[in-house]
Amino acid sequence: MNTLETHPRALMLVCLAALAGGCTAPPDPGSAPATVRASSLQDPQFVTAAAANGRYEVQASRLAMYRAASPQVRSYAQMLVDHHTRANNELMDLVRARGMRLPGVLPRDKRTKLDRLASASGSEFDRMYIRIVGIEDHQADIALFERASRELRDPELRAWASKTLPALRSHLDAAQSLSLGSAMR
Repeated sequence: MNTLETHPRALMLVCLAALAGGCTAPPDPGSAPATVRASSLQDPQFVTAAAANGRYEVQASRLAMYRAASPQVRSYAQMLVDHHTRANNELMDLVRARGMRLPGVLPRDKRTKLDRLASASGSEFDRMYIRIVGIEDHQADIALFERASRELRDPELRAWASKTLPALRSHLDAAQSLSLGSAMR
């Protein structure tokens, strides 16, 4: 049994320290979850980043379900809400089983992206949503999850990251198809 399983409170403290910038997190705690760049990905860093990214993608996609001009973009947004909500719930179950708590507030960089999206409308919104959330954010998610599936110490977290990767890749593929399709013109 590893230390994380036998000392869930210690894991929670490590996670909180990482959020406060006390570990290998970047200097700006507002962008830490989206840009984990330490030499070795730590379990708390991944959990924090994955949770923040998942919550952000659900919020951005809910906005898109109502703001998108294209029915294809609204359909894509609904798919992301469904898939990321399910993945977020699975991650929260893993986090709770380890005695961890995560902040309920989105990091500053994610709030800024949501504000930018909220200020757009019509086909401009569609293009921005697909480019930022569908392509750029999913490329970053895939890189994070690939790393997590190789480097995490907790075997259940590592397995969850591996299991989630195919859905993230399909989200990216669908966004790339939409960005090239007539729905985005």
